[in-house]
Amino acid sequence: MKLIVVSNREPYRVETVRGRTKLEKTVGGLVSALEPVLRKEGGVWVCWGRKGQKTPLEVKVTSNFLIKHVPLTSADVSEYYYGFANDTLWPLCHMFINRTHFNNRYWLGYSRVNRKFAKAVSEIYSPGYKVLVNDYQLALVPKLLKEQGIKDTIYMFWHIPFPPYFILRFLPQRRELLEGMLGADVIGFHTQHYVQNFQECVREVLGAFYDDNAIYWNGRKIKVKAVPVGIDVNKWEKLTEEPKVVKYAQNLRRKLGVEYVGIGVDRLDYTKGLEEKFKGIGRFFEKYPSFRGKVSFIQIAAPTRTRLEEYMDIKRKTDEIVGMIEGRFGEPGWVPIYYYYKNYGDDRLASFYMIADFALVTPVIDGLNLVSKEYVVSRKREDGVLILSEFAGASVQLRNGAIIVNPFDEEALAESIYIALKMKKREKRERMKALREKVIKEDIHWWLKNFLEDVPA
Repeated sequence: MKLIVVSNREPYRVETVRGRTKLEKTVGGLVSALEPVLRKEGGVWVCWGRKGQKTPLEVKVTSNFLIKHVPLTSADVSEYYYGFANDTLWPLCHMFINRTHFNNRYWLGYSRVNRKFAKAVSEIYSPGYKVLVNDYQLALVPKLLKEQGIKDTIYMFWHIPFPPYFILRFLPQRRELLEGMLGADVIGFHTQHYVQNFQECVREVLGAFYDDNAIYWNGRKIKVKAVPVGIDVNKWEKLTEEPKVVKYAQNLRRKLGVEYVGIGVDRLDYTKGLEEKFKGIGRFFEKYPSFRGKVSFIQIAAPTRTRLEEYMDIKRKTDEIVGMIEGRFGEPGWVPIYYYYKNYGDDRLASFYMIADFALVTPVIDGLNLVSKEYVVSRKREDGVLILSEFAGASVQLRNGAIIVNPFDEEALAESIYIALKMKKREKRERMKALREKVIKEDIHWWLKNFLEDVPA
């Protein structure tokens, strides 16, 4: 059995150095899960090569594992990626209707690029392949592939929240989007709640019937299932044992010079609740002054979609809030919040996780959130406390161990930090043990096996 993975994101960055092709593996759960399968079983990864038409169309990783790039023009990138995908679908699915922009030019670009991806798949498809289409950027591809005559199983996994009907109905192209997805034979989401939202939408928009685990549409039965993506547990556990990671963690903890350390790792996105998080931290220092000088919080805010003005506006607002907290509570020799607007590799993140007495993972809405799982796996001594938003998809899995909080409740955020710091060692161990068992059991390979079923993990 061979697999065709269709994803906006590439598994390797491809560079040409002195006439030779150089491959650098990208970071991400999907790549960690599927790249070894394609290496072993053979297959093709169809993706956007990021460098437009100058990028080589096909790159061999091994004799039977091929990367096929879909060249995109500047107009494609603007209308498909920055336009419909991230200025329309992203805010709509995260229920930020006030940030959602409807533009028919975006839709035309999105449709055009989805056709390009489908054409790229059809060019390399042969009977015996299974096709896995990933995420909201490529929702039209499954139907396009069915129309091109592909008979083998087509899977689609939707990695972000799927909105309820009262939100999706705002989208002028809601029918086309749903019909595109229903070209798949199996559709996956992170939570049962998203499954139910999708079922509600196909009923209201298309008049389709459904039962607990399937949708019936145009004479076909489409399986629908909730299978939350896991992380590469083995990789993260190995990282925490690497000497350079351990040494950096020890040096950093010593330099901070505080009794307690908190960690937050997010993309700088309005869905991640950074403003709400900082307000909660400020309220904590206001409400519990005895902890001033004893607690420092490290926030990593990874840049994303910097071409969109709304995202730069978020940065300005978060900069202001952090400055206000530091100005109000900071003292010589002590910084309440260390705020870093940059990307860090997994080895550095592992060091941050290792020194953190608590992690504050409090998005206002999130499809899943893998940071919560990375923090848990990095706590091999079964200490530390995970504070997790009830609106993160991961809260369904991690409810029995994390402190679950409403990120819009400033008082609750402050109180959750206090509870985490005052928690007895025994309770910390019990909670973290339960979390680790869950995350380790339901890792990225568990996801692969349960979603793709008969595909070798």
